[in-house]
Amino acid sequence: MYKLETLNKVIADMNACRRKYEAVPVSAIPLCISAGNRKIGRVMNVSLPPVLTCPNCRECRHFCYDIKACVQYPETVIDARIRNYMVFKKDIDEYFRRIDAALSRRKKNKYFRWHVSGDILSLDYFSRMVETARRHPDFKFWTYTKNYTVVNEYCRLYGRDSIPGNFSVMFSEWDDMPLDNPYVFPVFSCRLKAGNKNHPADYFESLYRCPGNCDVCKAAGRGCLAGENTFADEH
Repeated sequence: MYKLETLNKVIADMNACRRKYEAVPVSAIPLCISAGNRKIGRVMNVSLPPVLTCPNCRECRHFCYDIKACVQYPETVIDARIRNYMVFKKDIDEYFRRIDAALSRRKKNKYFRWHVSGDILSLDYFSRMVETARRHPDFKFWTYTKNYTVVNEYCRLYGRDSIPGNFSVMFSEWDDMPLDNPYVFPVFSCRLKAGNKNHPADYFESLYRCPGNCDVCKAAGRGCLAGENTFADEH
């Protein structure tokens, strides 16, 4: 669990990095699209700054694993997250064009995770995520979100069925934070070491347990990729 002073230091570092790119043209800011890492396996992904782009993170920000990465590797992790955010802020069309181009170049392991850190930024942003999935039906996309309002509004406007089957949207649940899920999206939960206020201990026995590496679920066709209610232990 991260203390408030640690969070404030990371946020200050991210804001300082953001100021560094404010006068830089978008064409000169590289977008960081990762090919994967040890934790999530061989999965393409794009990320945004933690906390700064995460609604409803008042409680979970103290447990955020990407804060740990920002503390350990500030010159690389914070810089990559902020670069992506600045490309989005300066030119959202360019942001999604670059993601689309990277997907088009991918020949195998066609899996893409939105936001190892960060979250959906707006209704327009989510609509573009959906359109990206439609343009690449040979990919499997997934995301976790606490921005329930935006996803629910998209479904109200366009219908739940307008989200293509190759895009799994997981509503990320956190302890006693209210979960507004009228369209019944699958839920990703965290089992806390201190116990959860909103669920008894045996609640998690009915869920699929995250194995800690997306390659495992890719091979098994399970978990978040398959839209199963899933949980991970606090780590």
